[in-house]
Amino acid sequence: MERLLEDVKKIAGLMEKSRYTVVLTGAGISTEGSGPDFQNPDSALWKMVAPSDFTIHRFENDPEAFYEAGAPYFDLLEEAEPNEVHIVLAELEKRGLVKMVITQNIDGLHQRAGSENVLEIHGTLRSASCVQCDYGVLLEDVLPETGKSTQPPQCPKCGEILKPDVVFSGEPPPPDFERAKEAVKRAELLIIVGSNMQTPPVDQLPVGGGDLVIINHVPTGYDGQARVVVNESAARVMRLLLEELDKRK
Repeated sequence: MERLLEDVKKIAGLMEKSRYTVVLTGAGISTEGSGPDFQNPDSALWKMVAPSDFTIHRFENDPEAFYEAGAPYFDLLEEAEPNEVHIVLAELEKRGLVKMVITQNIDGLHQRAGSENVLEIHGTLRSASCVQCDYGVLLEDVLPETGKSTQPPQCPKCGEILKPDVVFSGEPPPPDFERAKEAVKRAELLIIVGSNMQTPPVDQLPVGGGDLVIINHVPTGYDGQARVVVNESAARVMRLLLEELDKRK
C-alpha cells in the first residue's frame, strides 16, 4: 500500500506540472464493474460472442446473422453504467487536469460520466449509419423498435439495415484516430489506463513524446518508457489519485 500511495503522489505531481494531459483507456477499465471486456477471454461476453463474428465482411454478407450473434453484447452494453474510472476522469477534465480522453471502448460511458473531450478510435455503439444512404441515427432511437429481438434495425429514411458506427475488423480507423495521434504528440503527459497497447490501431499511436504513466493490471510493452507503472485496479488508483489531488488544493 505504501508503494501504491507513493506512485499516486508521483502521478499527481506529473499532472499538476503538465499543461496538456491525455488519458488513453482500454478494455481493462470495463472489468471495474461498468460493462463487458471484449478482450478478456475469461469474461462472460467472450463465452457468449466470438470476436470473429464482428467483422465488416460478416456484416456485409449476412447482417441478420451479425445482429443475432451480437445480441448478447448489445444487451450487456444496454445495462452498463459508468464506473469510478469514468467518473474520476470526467472530474479531472472538469478541473482542467485532463485535456483529452482517447478510448478503445465503444460503450460511450466516458460521455455518460460527463467527459466532453473524447476520441473513440474504435468507433461507438451509441449511433448507427445506413449502409445505403448514409443517414445517421442514435441507436437508442431505433433499438426500442426491436427490443431484445435480433431483427436488424432499419433506416428510418430508406429502410435499409443500419450499421453500428463501430470499426469492425477489416475497416480503416475512423477520423478520431488521426485526431488521437495529434493529441498524443501534443501531450506533455500521457496516462494509459486499462490497455496493453497491442490491439490495432492503438499500437500505432506515437507513444513516448512526453511523460508516460501506465495503470494496468498486467505489464505492457511500454513499461520501460514510463515514469510510473502501477499494476493495480484502475478504479482504486483513480480514487486514490483524486483524493491526493484534493489534498493539494
